[in-house]
Amino acid sequence: MKLEEISSLVSEIPEHWFRPDCPELGDVEELLYGSTYYAGDGSPLLKPCYVYTPYGYDPEDTETRYDIFYFMHGFLCNANSMFEGDDGAIGNIFDWLIYEKKTKPFIAVALTWDYENAIRDFDTSYKQILQFHMEFRQDILPAVESKYHTYAETTDSKGLRASRNHRAFGGYSMGSVTTWQVYTLCGDLCRFYAPLACDSWPTAQFDGAKQPKETAEVLASSSKVFRLAPEDYVIWCGVGDRDQTMMQMIPQLVEMWKFTPEDREPPFNRDNLSLHLLPGYQHGVPACEQLLGIVLPEFFPGNAD
Repeated sequence: MKLEEISSLVSEIPEHWFRPDCPELGDVEELLYGSTYYAGDGSPLLKPCYVYTPYGYDPEDTETRYDIFYFMHGFLCNANSMFEGDDGAIGNIFDWLIYEKKTKPFIAVALTWDYENAIRDFDTSYKQILQFHMEFRQDILPAVESKYHTYAETTDSKGLRASRNHRAFGGYSMGSVTTWQVYTLCGDLCRFYAPLACDSWPTAQFDGAKQPKETAEVLASSSKVFRLAPEDYVIWCGVGDRDQTMMQMIPQLVEMWKFTPEDREPPFNRDNLSLHLLPGYQHGVPACEQLLGIVLPEFFPGNAD
């Protein structure tokens, strides 16, 4: 199967989207939430996340509702990295996306898997990623969406499931590993997923590359467990075409497209699972910034001319 048959090329975002002089600026604030050290001794934790709200967001306005995007950083980063790194470029991109009506106004949340928002070694980080889905379901969603005006009318399981069409999760590098975990184990809570620049590691590191068929089977279990039809989720995969992780992702994605269970229709097709290549980009922050500016209009499209 040729690369051009299974992927599409995407174009760079406009250069001015990196500038901090958008006429309408959003805000970023820290939100502390209670959690548990799920990957350790089960002790109680108080963790930070960082919440972007768009220009014009009014905490007192309970009528206006917003789509929401949750983002997980990569290795050697933490929750602060999304909005503090590269002079706040990602926040600038969000401002311009909304100002130019490429997207509807949305809320974005920068998360971390680490129990102390610290930078750990590779193996410790992976161990925490494997347990992150519990924190996302039990702690993060109720804390964030009880404070900010999303489409969740309540933050119990029923309310969060009912509002899943307005919720997205994405991540870069090891944040992409986290995104695949969230899709597999929290598929009832989000409709949109953006795994950027890494494969899925459900049982061991680099599973998607080394055991693509088995990994595809694990990922396919989500739609069965949560009784989702293929049109109920969108997985938008992105990576630079000079990034070594592209070759980790492709074997897994091919097996996902091929997966055909006997008891239901194939869970993955070219409409709900796609691969997008960013020409000339290697693994790193510049590619992440570009891909976020490209994917969010796909998830939360605005009404730009």
